[in-house]
Amino acid sequence: MKRIYILFVFAFICMGIFSQANYDAFIGTWVYQNNDTVFKIKLQKGTMKGYLRNHNVIFGGYSLSVKGVVKESYIKTMPATWDADVSAPSCNIYIRASSDTPNYLGFTFYDQRKQHLNGKGIVGGTMDLLSSNKLHWKLNEKKGLWYALEGDYPEDMLPSPEEWVPRGFSVPTDVIMTKE
Repeated sequence: MKRIYILFVFAFICMGIFSQANYDAFIGTWVYQNNDTVFKIKLQKGTMKGYLRNHNVIFGGYSLSVKGVVKESYIKTMPATWDADVSAPSCNIYIRASSDTPNYLGFTFYDQRKQHLNGKGIVGGTMDLLSSNKLHWKLNEKKGLWYALEGDYPEDMLPSPEEWVPRGFSVPTDVIMTKE
C-alpha cells in the first residue's frame, strides 16, 4: 500500500511539473499580415497582484495598420507587476493571459475602440501555440459575453443591457500569427 501511495504522489508531482504553461514560448512580438492589413501583439511575462495572492500571467498590447495607416496603437511599455484593483488599460495592459496548460493561453482582451463591458475587457480569447513561431489567435465575443452574463458581477457593477449586445472587435478574430 505504501508503494502505491508513493507512486501516486510521484505521478501527481510529475503531472504538476509538466502541465504548467510554457509562458516563455509566448513572449515576444507576433504578427499577422493579410494583403494591406497588419495586426501585431507584443507579449511579456508579468505578475498580477490579486486580493489573496499574486499570479504569474502574460501582459500584452496590440496594434493594427490598414493600407499603411495605423488604426490602433496599443503596444506600450507595460509594468512587470500590475495591481488588479487598477484598470488594466490605465497600466498599458490590453491583453491579460494565463493558463495551466502547455501551449495554450486563455485571455481577456481590452479592445480600446469597442470598449466591451464598459471597458472592463472581455474574456473568451484563446492563443494556441502551434509551433515555436506560429500562434493561433482567436476571439469569441459570444463566449466572452456568456462568461460575463453568467459570472459573479456584484449588482452595483452589472453592465447595462446594451453592453450585452455583440459589437464585434476592432482587430482580427481568428488568425495564425508568426513570431517576429
